[in-house]
Amino acid sequence: MSNLKLSRSLGFWAAYSTSVGLVVSGTAMVALANGYGVSGPAFSLVALLALLVILCVALSYSELAAMLPGAGMVGEYTLPALGKLPALFAVLAGYIVLVGTDGGTNMIIGGQSLERLTGWPWYLFSLGILTALVAINLKGVEVFGRVQTTLAISMMLMLGIVGVWGLTGIGAGPLLSVQPDFSPVPWRDQFGHLSLAIWLFIGMEFVAPLAEEVKHPGRTIPLAMIFGCASIWLVDLLFGLSITRYISLDALAASTIPHVDGAAAMLGAPGLIIMSGISILAAVTTCDTYLVAVPRMLYGLSREGLLPKIFCWLHPTARTPWFGIFFVVGLIMIVLVYAMANHADIALITMMISVACTTWLMSYVIAQVDVLVLRRRYPDANRPFRTPFYPIPQLVGIGACLYMISSLISDRQVLGIAAVCIALILAFGIVYLKKTGQALFTPIPLDEVLRRIEERAESSADQSHDSHRTTTAHLKLQ
Repeated sequence: MSNLKLSRSLGFWAAYSTSVGLVVSGTAMVALANGYGVSGPAFSLVALLALLVILCVALSYSELAAMLPGAGMVGEYTLPALGKLPALFAVLAGYIVLVGTDGGTNMIIGGQSLERLTGWPWYLFSLGILTALVAINLKGVEVFGRVQTTLAISMMLMLGIVGVWGLTGIGAGPLLSVQPDFSPVPWRDQFGHLSLAIWLFIGMEFVAPLAEEVKHPGRTIPLAMIFGCASIWLVDLLFGLSITRYISLDALAASTIPHVDGAAAMLGAPGLIIMSGISILAAVTTCDTYLVAVPRMLYGLSREGLLPKIFCWLHPTARTPWFGIFFVVGLIMIVLVYAMANHADIALITMMISVACTTWLMSYVIAQVDVLVLRRRYPDANRPFRTPFYPIPQLVGIGACLYMISSLISDRQVLGIAAVCIALILAFGIVYLKKTGQALFTPIPLDEVLRRIEERAESSADQSHDSHRTTTAHLKLQ
């Protein structure tokens, strides 16, 4: 058995940038501008309600990540609560479907933004950036931390500046002759847009799989998620309100890249250049987050025997899960190839968002149920972070997620695709666990899950020892 372990080297800003790096994505900005197009300025209140829901979810992930700081994230949280099949389903339904749908569409949006700016075919950008990010992530998590922090914080600042610029009106384009109503649709219909607003915060929990590589995870991860969600809502509010003053709501609702069109209407050529740049950065940070977080989820599951052992291979010097990284690239390429062969429009993007959101919210429900079960089953377990006002946040979060799932699957196309994805995942899980002689629903004792996490978590002494040790290439962790 090898002593090769993940490196604990990331601080708060790397954790924060991981949390917001996926949230400020191309699809999230499309959802933001489209939301203001269909809901008007009242979408600000819908987004605030979504923020309250996502903070409830973030509290659950914070407690779980501090209690079980493993790279398998929701998979490892679910093992001692509900057993192996629910653990496998939570990861694959929540995040493999997400990568396959959202990862590719984000690269499409970034590519289309560059194409509008330069005339270059969008797929050249998508393939080029994907290749560069793979090279960065193969080198190690320290490189990821430096790159991700710089890009994510720059992107946040740029989006906020554009929003303030538009609200002040200094140097901006002409205002609409008639400003839109605050709520152009009945208020009862506004709640139906909650599932669109929740997408603004998609993936805020992607910092949790870095628990084995973050310094002081019990403190750093909760702060990163909570501060990340609050700051992204503020930036979105500034930008969303500003564009509704310069472009009609109908134009926003119909556009494939409404955030770019809104910025162009607001600031002219500078707005087009700035927002295209933000879209490109968003595609980069989103893809970067997928490449760093999802392979580590698969790594954790593989260490627990829930996936083939090849997913827990680490490169001997970079200590990164190479096979998992290439697996994620394959998922992203499926959507890119399909989009290259077909016309990538707003219908494709919104459909992909809805499918990913459906299964992603199911994973959120499981995580919050985990908190309830573990509190009851292990009341005296060490919890460096405890959810305030427990169990109210969990109950509110579960109810809100179930409501949003029901609204999403009211679309038959979304229901059909999501059902196929869920069926395939369950079929794989049942067959693989049965074939390897594992129980489907028998929980793993908490002490055993913690022991496995601690065995692979790196101490400072391990770092010193590993720095003087050489290993052979492609050594497989057992």
